[in-house]
Amino acid sequence: MKLTQTQNSEVIIIGAGWSGLACAITLVKQGFTVRLLESAQQTGGRARQVQFKHFLSSETIDNGQHIMLGAYHSTLSLFKEIGLSEKDILERQPLELNLFSTKQPFIQLKTKNYPAPLHLLFGFMSMQGLTLNERFKIISMALHLEITCYKLKNDISVKQLLNKHSQSTKIINALWEPLCLATLNTPIEYASAQVFLKVLKDSFSKKNHDSDLLFFRQDLSQLFCLPAGDFINRNGSSIHCEEKVIAVQTDPVESNQFIIQTRKQSKKHSYKSKQVVIATPAYITKTLIRTFSSHKHTVNESLLKPANASLNYQYEPICTVYLQYPSTFSLAHRMMGFYNTTAQWVIDRSLTNQPGLIAVVISGPGLHSRLSHQQLSENIHQELSTCISNLPDLLSYQIIIEKRATFSCRVNIDQQRPQNKTQIPGLYLAGDYTNTHYPSTLEGAIRSGQSAARQIMEKRSHE
Repeated sequence: MKLTQTQNSEVIIIGAGWSGLACAITLVKQGFTVRLLESAQQTGGRARQVQFKHFLSSETIDNGQHIMLGAYHSTLSLFKEIGLSEKDILERQPLELNLFSTKQPFIQLKTKNYPAPLHLLFGFMSMQGLTLNERFKIISMALHLEITCYKLKNDISVKQLLNKHSQSTKIINALWEPLCLATLNTPIEYASAQVFLKVLKDSFSKKNHDSDLLFFRQDLSQLFCLPAGDFINRNGSSIHCEEKVIAVQTDPVESNQFIIQTRKQSKKHSYKSKQVVIATPAYITKTLIRTFSSHKHTVNESLLKPANASLNYQYEPICTVYLQYPSTFSLAHRMMGFYNTTAQWVIDRSLTNQPGLIAVVISGPGLHSRLSHQQLSENIHQELSTCISNLPDLLSYQIIIEKRATFSCRVNIDQQRPQNKTQIPGLYLAGDYTNTHYPSTLEGAIRSGQSAARQIMEKRSHE
């Protein structure tokens, strides 16, 4: 392998997922020169476009189906900073959950046009498919959470929280469990109630538009990743794809600098910088830290803050099943929820100019993982046909399974999560697993990247 000459950069960011891109954009806007190093062929991490192998309506799909909430203020602000107009890239709808089951009654929750949290309370009051007593139990829990500011003295599981508030099995299965899986991607039996409440508080208790559902008008690469890259390149910084970082070390001559070793095809590259942000998933970050060599510091997770932080995360899968129907077919609602079924959430992709294509999201582990792709697609098609009248024949399908899609957001997870700044001056972490108090979401990734950038900006202001 050839070794190129060492190049200097003001800030090096390892990883060009949404967190790394957010960090870069924030720094670039403040005049920093940034170099992003990405091992994949394209930016975006888990939230990017991929090829649809059996395409009919489109050649590309998202690597996993995403939607946003109105409470994702950091993400919306970042879109605006790089010149993206919300109305051009997103469709905003007031919260409406249409929940179907093959054997249970149809349930509908629609918020009202009142200030928060009244919009949600009146929505609970008029929910279809629930008895008066079931609606009362939901409202009673919502009022208690509002009074206690959505805080717990000690973290417990979401299941324990729901039992504490006397939520029936039907309510749990139809409403709370799907919401927990959609936001935390972690089963309610061990999902962190405190993190779940943080999302509920931000979405339901501040402004009524915070609970809005935001649907993408383009695939994720076209919508954000490519415009973000253009913004970074236009402002004097650069992104290097297919460049894998293989080692990080402090410079033996200049101890306040880092040397980043990379490999791209048959060539090795070397970069220097006084400030490095590792913006990769926790398990990759852990591997990079193991490559770290320094004559001043202990090379293990003791460099994290706080001292009890750890990168030993467990992970949860996400399965996205894309089903292609004739282009004349569309769902009655932009999004439909399902309970007591394999399918959990079904999103109509016609908004992204993909007529007849729907995305079915299955969060967390389950029996579906034991099925072949053909069996799974046929199983879901049968479930949909039970709830959707005149569902046409399935034309094609593609299934994307990510076994480590998100970190497992378990009880007391916040005690494990590291801060952006490490014990080593100039070395920072970014990624949704850091201590944002949010689950593994686009918003969590953006917040972490921006937070890491602010730490670097603060350091410069004191120099």
